[in-house]
Amino acid sequence: MVTKESKNNKQWLKDKQRPFTCDVAENFISVTDIKQYIYCPRIVYFDRVLHAKQIFGSQQNDSKKLHEQYITKEHNRKDAIHYSHELVNAEKYMYTTLCSNKYELQGNIDCIIKTTKNEYIPVDYKNMKSNKGKTHIQHKYQLVGYALLIEDNYNTIVKQAFIEYIPEKIVIQFEITPTMKTFVKRIIGHIKQIIQEEELPPIRTAEHKCRGGCGHKQICQQ
Repeated sequence: MVTKESKNNKQWLKDKQRPFTCDVAENFISVTDIKQYIYCPRIVYFDRVLHAKQIFGSQQNDSKKLHEQYITKEHNRKDAIHYSHELVNAEKYMYTTLCSNKYELQGNIDCIIKTTKNEYIPVDYKNMKSNKGKTHIQHKYQLVGYALLIEDNYNTIVKQAFIEYIPEKIVIQFEITPTMKTFVKRIIGHIKQIIQEEELPPIRTAEHKCRGGCGHKQICQQ
């Protein structure tokens, strides 16, 4: 049975997912590009230079739907206490789109927690298993990219983040250091170079990753 509340929830997420309207958005890279670059730089080339459409199986499509459902669930949750007892009475901003002229970067953040001490904490939900109880490296630096966006938009310093791996019900908290932010800034430069020079990067990822979650494996010449 479809209730009025469920319809409102679906409309809320649909409104939040409308295309980004920044006038210079086409010249910006996305935080997803940062994640993809760490997984394999060739994905950035296929996405941003060739504009090739990624081909995923039904499993990945189902995962996207479950991810959207989880964001809606978190939207309805009244607080962020289940992340940490220190977050009692914290505010949450769900599916927030931010843009940074400073970094020429944009991204859609699943959740931003604002604590009672005015600390901003990015949260990302992953409908997949963790790396044996730890974060996957590309997910960690995706959150660092979100941290740069939050810092530039809210004039703050982001010191930590959370990743929730939904199937395992694991929430991982980790520190975001200045060194990690510097690393991501360098990656942003590398991504811009790939786009500008339009040169296919070499393969530097493990073969099992090519067979796994890459939507460009059908066209990537190895």
